[in-house]
Amino acid sequence: MSERHISVESIRAAICAMVDVESTNQGYEVYLPQVYHSGHNVAVVVRSEQVGYTVHDNSYAAMLLANLGIPTGRRLADIVRSEVAAYGCELDGLRVFRRCSDDDDLGLALTLVGCASRLIADKALASHSLPLHDFKASLLGKVVDTVGANRVRTNEQVSGHLGGHYRVSAVVLDRAERHPIAFVEPVADREAVARRFKEFYDLSRNPLYKHVERVAVHDDRGLPTGDALLLEEVGHLIRFSQATSHFNAWTRH
Repeated sequence: MSERHISVESIRAAICAMVDVESTNQGYEVYLPQVYHSGHNVAVVVRSEQVGYTVHDNSYAAMLLANLGIPTGRRLADIVRSEVAAYGCELDGLRVFRRCSDDDDLGLALTLVGCASRLIADKALASHSLPLHDFKASLLGKVVDTVGANRVRTNEQVSGHLGGHYRVSAVVLDRAERHPIAFVEPVADREAVARRFKEFYDLSRNPLYKHVERVAVHDDRGLPTGDALLLEEVGHLIRFSQATSHFNAWTRH
């Protein structure tokens, strides 16, 4: 078997494919080539100030911990403050932030805030009561095992009707490997519900994807009824334990 070709360009493209920027009412939300233990990309927000910028993690790390039932009060902030400071960042509660005044420093500020945010989220890994389970990786593995690696594109960029761009976790192609038949996204916690709803709604309005199935998969702990109904309006919501039986239908298309 010949070695697979790799180059500077292919490595750069693989990293760049993980990066995305969206305009929000808080500033620009930047998805970094870093991943929390949950499988979500680390995201930080850039906001323009009178002089320079403020970069912060919008308390995403703290929300991840809270959704897992891990206390996120002052005691945790006191524990991680010095570690966050080692990255040149500060804390406001458990929101990680850093200011920069020069455009040339912006990339470094984004990276350091992302690292410090990931550091806080990693406190979940220190909890012995928490199952160590990369939900997104397990889900993608289940998709590939069912339909085959050749029919799956990961982190593929697609565009919604309203102009938004999304990196879909798994795009399932038809048997001819030409056209998408399904978009699959993990919903590991409540934090992901609003983001997946926006994504699926926007994609559903794009005529190019009119016949593409939109599937959100949550773990077997379940979601509150309101969140589940919201996602059902824009796609199919299934449990991880039901995923294989649902994905089997795609092997015939």
